[in-house]
Amino acid sequence: MANFEKAIIKTLINEGGAKITDDPNDSGGLTKYGISQRAYPNVNIRGLTENQAKEIYKRDYWDVIKADDVQSQHVAENIFDTAVNMGPRTASRLAQIALGMSDADGIIGPQTLAVLNQAVAETFIAEYTITKIARYASICNRNRSQRKFLLGWVNRTLGGVA
Repeated sequence: MANFEKAIIKTLINEGGAKITDDPNDSGGLTKYGISQRAYPNVNIRGLTENQAKEIYKRDYWDVIKADDVQSQHVAENIFDTAVNMGPRTASRLAQIALGMSDADGIIGPQTLAVLNQAVAETFIAEYTITKIARYASICNRNRSQRKFLLGWVNRTLGGVA
């Protein structure tokens, strides 16, 4: 089964670590360790520690996507990192779409886990990568101000393939 401690290392790097950002075009606003003020209005983002960020990621992302029950570490890390970037519901829905499930409700439950754990990891990652890139392109086509993030999103997505 997948291990959160291994996954969080990569995600914290992808999220810029302790660097504080406040890009006016980023809808999350003030952000540290990838935790945004918009998503967590009651958290002191500037004072956020790495351990606090890990607790948030475990509770609100890893556990929500039921990553402990995913057999492949690579698959779990990929869905987790996507959940951090897009939200758990979207990451889960995209995983269901990549798996070819007809009822992509964005909730990873027993049925999704069964299909996911039976899938060939490399094939799933390839399908999931295409699905995520299509989602990013759609975001940029709807809101041109987001285009400046597209290359970073695609690089992050492709980095999860290896």
